[in-house]
Amino acid sequence: MAEQTKAGDQRPEPQPNEPEQKRPAEQQGGERTRSRPTFRPFVDIYEVENGLVLLADVPGASPEGVTATLEGRSLTIHAQVAEHAPEGYSLVYQEYEVGDYECQFTLSGEFDADKIAADLTNGGLRLTIPKAAEAQARKIQIRSES
Repeated sequence: MAEQTKAGDQRPEPQPNEPEQKRPAEQQGGERTRSRPTFRPFVDIYEVENGLVLLADVPGASPEGVTATLEGRSLTIHAQVAEHAPEGYSLVYQEYEVGDYECQFTLSGEFDADKIAADLTNGGLRLTIPKAAEAQARKIQIRSES
């Protein structure tokens, strides 16, 4: 039996052993606010002695199209990817969908937004996020008053 959506479209029921396929937002009943697809990149976050290192896959993005913003404890990454169809060709079949990337994280701890460094190499974004000076552990000297 097919499932009825709010718009009156029918959607086939997912089979028990098949994973649910990604669908555009308009088929999910959500609001579509972007003119093209936006994907969540694969991200790994590592804690190092003096902060965090974030690695994100954003294939097709250029350094000019990537923004990383830290507001308070909220880190947002957005990467725009340009269409790259060869001139004079018309698309017959497509498996790779071009779109932008966006993700947001809430960081625990205090970080120095002015010292964040970002590198983009072969579609891999690397953010180095240092801890704020007051958040870093420091040894406290003990004095004696004798």
